[in-house]
Amino acid sequence: MRRATAAAAAVLALVSTGCEEQRRRWAAERAVRAYDEALAEAYRMSDASRLSQVAGEGEVGRVQVLIDLKLSSALVLESRIESLTVTDVRAVGPDGLVVRTRERWRYHDRPTRPGRPPGPVFVAEMEMEWDLARVRGTWRVEKGRTLSSTYLEPKGFVPGKSEGHGHDTAEGANGHGEPAR
Repeated sequence: MRRATAAAAAVLALVSTGCEEQRRRWAAERAVRAYDEALAEAYRMSDASRLSQVAGEGEVGRVQVLIDLKLSSALVLESRIESLTVTDVRAVGPDGLVVRTRERWRYHDRPTRPGRPPGPVFVAEMEMEWDLARVRGTWRVEKGRTLSSTYLEPKGFVPGKSEGHGHDTAEGANGHGEPAR
């Protein structure tokens, strides 16, 4: 009888642990997806304050600097996330997560001055790492890092080489329209 009780307790512990890991994974995906969608809108609207619901203050400020750089060049970044897959979630204390994702972004620069053509369309697949913190019960992105970035479009595009593309790639080095971090 004791063996059966111990076995049942062990199974219950495994199931409970598995459920907790799945809940963390779902929460991490919701947080990163909400951030990515808010990021695309922030760039499109040239207003990083839209990120304040899904990101920490430092991240919002960093994105605003990038938006301001675009605006100083009379550009707005038009971007869209095409896919997001969570590849790993690791708890860091009770209120922190480190999340790895594989993401595909499509983006281009839109000039703010009439008559200027849009920049080339880029499609990039990236591996990202996100630091999340739970603030007042809500998961928020505190920081993101690009671990790797592969350009699918334009064919043959290599970051840092602008020949034939008509624009410096430092601003387009990842799907978020910012230099790879």
